[in-house]
Amino acid sequence: MVKPGESADYFVDEQLALWGIDGFWGLPHSPKTEYYRLRTQTMTNNRGLFEFLVPMFPHNWLDQKRLAEYAVSYSKDVMPTAVSISVFDVKQPATGKSDEQITSHWCLAHYLIDGHHKVYSAVQENKPLTLVSFLAVDQGVSSEEEINELLAALSDG
Repeated sequence: MVKPGESADYFVDEQLALWGIDGFWGLPHSPKTEYYRLRTQTMTNNRGLFEFLVPMFPHNWLDQKRLAEYAVSYSKDVMPTAVSISVFDVKQPATGKSDEQITSHWCLAHYLIDGHHKVYSAVQENKPLTLVSFLAVDQGVSSEEEINELLAALSDG
């Protein structure tokens, strides 16, 4: 789990390294919510895949009793499933920085629609979780070819 502004925050780490500080605000972009960092993977042709799981509400709204129930189930090696709607955006600056190793960011954001307690508890217990994701192919900034490359990268990783 990442909170905005922390060192593991994509928006103050990788995004800032490539695009720099926002010229209007003079600040890094803020997602304005905590989120989970999933896969980060270097791809060919100076591309990086960044995968996020974004909850629809903060973890302090979660029911402690329900979290405890999931903690017990994880101790029995149960692997629950969460569900998300996902958007895939391919981003790169108009003029690339030649000193950056990764100049194209492939950002796959999973918006959690079911399983908030499961995910938070899995993170707390350091246990794996299955994620069923429905990709909204017409909503992101990506081509059909890029979507196919993404699916290949996800199956390889």
